[in-house]
Amino acid sequence: MATDRSGQMTNAYANLSVATQAAEMQIEQADISLANTLDTLMATGTGAGGATALAQAAKQGKKEVAASIEQQEAQNEKLRAEGEANLESRRMAEQSRIEGIEMNEAQRMQGLESQGRLFEYQEKDRREQAKIDRTAAELDNARMMASQAASDQTSALTGAIGGLTQSLASAYTPE
Repeated sequence: MATDRSGQMTNAYANLSVATQAAEMQIEQADISLANTLDTLMATGTGAGGATALAQAAKQGKKEVAASIEQQEAQNEKLRAEGEANLESRRMAEQSRIEGIEMNEAQRMQGLESQGRLFEYQEKDRREQAKIDRTAAELDNARMMASQAASDQTSALTGAIGGLTQSLASAYTPE
């Protein structure tokens, strides 16, 4: 018979992770680069304006990394939602398939039951018709026997009257 496999279906996108290691490396590289630049600025004697610009650049680099992580998370959420919709669709299709098989089986069983009842009725009808035919044949045979008995009785009576007439005729005839 059919097996419902909808419980075995899963969402392949349910457990996506965000690639944070690359982002962390980018932040670390930016921090190293900024620290080197700050060292260079301090060694060359550049003022506070350079340090502020450097801090702004560090902030902007970290924003870009955060945006990259946020973009990955948004993409993962989108994929999870699409995967869930796909999973639901497949589960519904599997349920429909199982229901279709069950309906077909029920219709097949109903058809077989109907054929079985029809066979029973036909057999009962055939037996009753055979019984009627046998009774009719017995009745016809009894009528024929009664008719033959009446015919035999008439013949016997006619023969007896004929024999009596001949006996009387012989008795009255001169010799």
